[in-house]
Amino acid sequence: MIFSKETNKLLVKPSTKMSTIKKYLYIFIVLIVLASFAIFFLSPKSNDAVNHSSQENLSSTKKINQELTSFQIPPHINLADFYQTYGQRLLGNDDLKIISRDEWGANNNFANLDYINNLCQKITCSLKEYDPEDSFLEKEYLRARELFINYQNNFQNYNNLFLQTKKKENGINYQYLPIEEIIIHHTAGNFTLNLEDSIKEIQRIYLLHAIQRRWRDIGYHFLIDGKGRIFEGSLGGKYSVGAHTYYHNEGSIGIALMGDFRKGHNVLTKEMKDSLIKLILYLKKEYKLDLSNKEFYLKKPDLSGREWSDKFIKGHKELDIRLIPTACPGIEPSKLREMVYPYLFSF
Repeated sequence: MIFSKETNKLLVKPSTKMSTIKKYLYIFIVLIVLASFAIFFLSPKSNDAVNHSSQENLSSTKKINQELTSFQIPPHINLADFYQTYGQRLLGNDDLKIISRDEWGANNNFANLDYINNLCQKITCSLKEYDPEDSFLEKEYLRARELFINYQNNFQNYNNLFLQTKKKENGINYQYLPIEEIIIHHTAGNFTLNLEDSIKEIQRIYLLHAIQRRWRDIGYHFLIDGKGRIFEGSLGGKYSVGAHTYYHNEGSIGIALMGDFRKGHNVLTKEMKDSLIKLILYLKKEYKLDLSNKEFYLKKPDLSGREWSDKFIKGHKELDIRLIPTACPGIEPSKLREMVYPYLFSF
């Protein structure tokens, strides 16, 4: 007999004969188990199941690759930079000064819905978030529906794949997507040269967009005044989706020239031109855009697909669906490209 310290019980030691019988019994059981596994895995049914599972995995992988290929990601965008830096504020560098929201007096309360509702009891505001569709004529509405259908068919899945969100200090959850192009606007408001006047004009635009239209922020990413001063717009920051071009806000940067640049109105100053060029060169570097080629795989204006185009920089009017398109940015977009491209493609 053996004494077990673990259980404080007496254990009976089996006889040698009994031990041998158990040994052979264990071997027999093991052989039966192994034989069962062999029969299962070598049977045609089992092989079919294994092969079917492998084929399903292979098919799933191919499907994912095909979907990624079908998205036709424009080669000039940098996805690594997108995931690493979305939401960062772009405030310039030693060579380029961008006047921050703090400097021009942005009030983050403008993003608070209660604040908006209270203020709208004193001033004229939209009853709900302003939507350009509310002002469309019947034919324009039909064009808008076509744009919506094209977007769903061609770009909804693409955007869903890359879409990121980030909550900023004003409480807004901003959306972020890879940047494909730059869209130029004019504010069609006051043309200003004095810094104080420019700040007042930006605050007017901020009030219009954030409060009166209930967008909760300014729709442009950057604004440039008559003296070439560059101002930070939306708090969303790098890669954020703005509110400046109907159905083309996603994947674009909105830059607004402060003033009305239609013929017979304001004239684009040399300082504005120089700052626009410097800002776009700065954005090219910050977004790590590959502009080695002069043609880009961009969304068609009607979102019916993509096309190779040299219009990396567009004017708002080139994307407008109204029967009488907006005059924005006043200057012909082709003139803007002629002005910027010699600098953009020489670096």
